[in-house]
Amino acid sequence: MSTYLITGAAQGLGRALALGLASNNNNLILFDKDLEALNLVYDELTTKGDCEPALFPMDLLGANIDHYGQLQETLRSEYGQLDGVFLNAAILPAFTPIEFFDYKQWYEVLHTNLNANFHLIQQCLPLMKNGETTSQLVAILDQDTESHPAYYGAYGVAKAGLEQLMVTTAFENPSDNIDFYNAKLGAFQSATRSRQFPSEDPTLLPTAEAMANHLLQIVLEGLHSEDISKLNDDAAQSSD
Repeated sequence: MSTYLITGAAQGLGRALALGLASNNNNLILFDKDLEALNLVYDELTTKGDCEPALFPMDLLGANIDHYGQLQETLRSEYGQLDGVFLNAAILPAFTPIEFFDYKQWYEVLHTNLNANFHLIQQCLPLMKNGETTSQLVAILDQDTESHPAYYGAYGVAKAGLEQLMVTTAFENPSDNIDFYNAKLGAFQSATRSRQFPSEDPTLLPTAEAMANHLLQIVLEGLHSEDISKLNDDAAQSSD
């Protein structure tokens, strides 16, 4: 039995990852600011009898350093280690040119989508190093911010920063038993996608469940994919 932490776990890809990981009777720690939606995922998982997840209704925008320190203490006392962390939570504002982007929203998006992930990585790394087997740290990125960067504003900047944060962390820990992944996922069905592209036919896109299964196959079964990069090989070469 392994222990996995998923942020943004109440809906969409995060929920789908939880369902996929729960089928193997793993311990799940589910993060989201929406407690009501988290409870629905909890009910879904417990009704199936797959697992009884731990819920953390934490708002990454409002969390401070003390909250993250308490998180590590709680995880250490309850589980002792982490076998995987999926950094999925993000907020995506309306498409806006930089010239007119609201500065308060800019700070909020950067804090939630980048700074919060820095704190989570910092607090989770010691617990991931405690495991007897190799653990996985996975950052969920977005292909669209590279192929069509205009108007993504702070969201695109934060995703680019998260990508580099993962590369930096992987290169700093080349010999530890952690696999680092940058998952640059393509479009899939989600409420956020429908809000951003209301004229798009969602049935032409893969479901969140299909995308989660694809991601878990790559990360847990060691398969290869062009959109999901394992950073360890480059990190190991740089340390030689």
